[in-house]
Amino acid sequence: MKKRILFIMLAVVLALSVGIIGCNGQQEEEEEEEEEPGQEITLDFVTFWPSGDFQYAIGHVEWVKALEDLVAADTDYTLNIELSQVPSPYAIWSGVQAGTYDIGATGPGYTPGIMKLWEGPEYPSGVPVRKNALTMSMALQRLYEENAALQAEMASANVKVMHFWSTGPGYFLMTPGNEVKTLEDFAALTDPIRAANPASAKTITALGADPLAAAMSAALEKFEAGLLSGILCPTDTPKGFSLGQFLETGTFAPFSYQFVFMKVMNKATWESLPAEVQACFDEVNAAWPEFDGKLRTWGENVDGQAYCAANIPGWSLYDLPTEDPTEYARWVDACAPLIDEWIAAENSANRQAVWDGLVEWDAYYSTTNPWASWEPGTSAPPAPTF
Repeated sequence: MKKRILFIMLAVVLALSVGIIGCNGQQEEEEEEEEEPGQEITLDFVTFWPSGDFQYAIGHVEWVKALEDLVAADTDYTLNIELSQVPSPYAIWSGVQAGTYDIGATGPGYTPGIMKLWEGPEYPSGVPVRKNALTMSMALQRLYEENAALQAEMASANVKVMHFWSTGPGYFLMTPGNEVKTLEDFAALTDPIRAANPASAKTITALGADPLAAAMSAALEKFEAGLLSGILCPTDTPKGFSLGQFLETGTFAPFSYQFVFMKVMNKATWESLPAEVQACFDEVNAAWPEFDGKLRTWGENVDGQAYCAANIPGWSLYDLPTEDPTEYARWVDACAPLIDEWIAAENSANRQAVWDGLVEWDAYYSTTNPWASWEPGTSAPPAPTF
C-alpha cells in the first residue's frame, strides 16, 4: 500500500515537472519569436569648422539629422551622432584611423604624403573649369567613384569613405597694403601668404611669394601678430574663421585653388553597424556631395563676398580673369608646370589617370544641367529628404 502511494506521488511530481518544463519551453520559444527592441547606436563626429560656420551649422548638422531620422524611420535602431569641433584638422585623420573618433570631416591636404593620389586634384591649372563649389564637388565625388586607384588608396587606410566635396575656386584675401593684381605684386610682399595644403604652397611660390603652411588656428595667431600678407582660400573664411578683421582686399583667381574635403568613418566602427543602418548611411551619403556643393556655393556668396562687402571697411574684390585676362594668363602660365611635375614624380600612370579624370568630370558638371545652370538664392539650399 505504502509503495503504491509512493508511486502515485512520484507520478504526480513527474507530471507537474513535465508541465512546468513544457510551459517554460513554450514561453522561451514565444520570447525568441518576439522581436527584440532596437538598441541605441551612439557615434561621435568631429570637424575642424567652428560651430558658427555654415559648414558646421547647416552642412554637418543637417547630415546628422538626416541620418538619425532615416535610421529611426527605416530600422528598429536609434542613432545618436554627437557632433563637436576640434581646433586642428591635422589630428582628425589619425584619430579616425585609430578609433579615437568614429567619424571625421577632414581633407587629404591636411595630412601631406598620406593620400598621395588625392594631392593632384588640389593643384592649380587652367584646364579644369572650377566653376563653383557645386560643380567641383560633383567632379570630386565622381572621380572617386570612377577611379579604382583612388578607391584602393582609401581602402588601405582603415577608414570607410562617407563622401567627398570641395571648397569652390580660389581667392587671394590680403591684408591692408598687400593687394595682388600682378605677378610683380607677389614679389613685393614682405610677409608670407597662408597655404592650407602643399599644392597651395607651391602655387604661392610659383607666383613669386613665400607660403606659410599652417592650420587655421595657427594662421589666426599669425594674422593677429601681423606676420601674414594674406591667405589663399575661399571667400567664406573671413566670417567662418574670424579673419575678416585682418583683411582688406580680395583677388579672384579660380585656377589657383581647390581643397578636397571628405567625411570618413573608422573601419571597425563601420563594420560594427547593422546592415540596415549601413544602408541608411549609404543613402544619405549619396545625396550629400551635391548638397554640400550647393551649400558652399551659397555660403561663399552670402557668408563670403556679401559678408566681406558689408563688414570689412574699405573692402574691394578684384575679378582678375574678367578685369585683366592677359595678366591672369601670366598667373596660369607661372603655375602650369606644377601638375606636370606632380604626375612625373611618382606612379605616373595612376597620377595621370587621376588628373585626366578630374579634368573630364569637372568639364562635364560645369557644362551639363542641372548642375551647370544652378544658381544659389538668398536662403541656404534645402537639405535632401529621404
